[in-house]
Amino acid sequence: MCNLQDHYQAWDAYAEHMRGIALLRSRPIELPQGPVRPSEATPIVSAEAEGARLELLSWGWRPAGGKGLVINLRSESRRDEPAVRGLTFPTAFYEYSGDKPSKTQWRFTAATNEPIAFAVICRGSAYALLTCEPGPDVAPIHARQPVILPRGAWRRWLTAPDWPDDLAAPSPAGALRATRTR
Repeated sequence: MCNLQDHYQAWDAYAEHMRGIALLRSRPIELPQGPVRPSEATPIVSAEAEGARLELLSWGWRPAGGKGLVINLRSESRRDEPAVRGLTFPTAFYEYSGDKPSKTQWRFTAATNEPIAFAVICRGSAYALLTCEPGPDVAPIHARQPVILPRGAWRRWLTAPDWPDDLAAPSPAGALRATRTR
């Protein structure tokens, strides 16, 4: 499953995303630019009483057993409250195909002007991506995909008191472009 994201968006892009859902309350912060791997900091937008905040959280948390990192969570078994839901806006993410090293790497980007918005669950100073069944753009390459929310669903994802099952769905055909990178 996805273990690499690209983040090439400045504060202004995140501010525009938050304004679009009428939740801007954060002050500008310096955002990391470039590839992000598990355990590295990523900008996360989450809701709070006065609006939304943008903070840097580490991708992944230690599981109860203490080994490795939890970086992905299956959305089908979740019922998390709004207080732990968040969004991150990568410019691309990567999946791998094949059974043997070296696997084929695929870079996924938005096929339209719509930004990619991953649904995440936050725990303390860390987060994990929610995953779902793959949509038609991802299915030929991988058996799961990150939950990608359309712009019109961002506010509901962050604030709905009940778990929004319908949002944890595969991306529609034509939403993503896959490019083989190796």
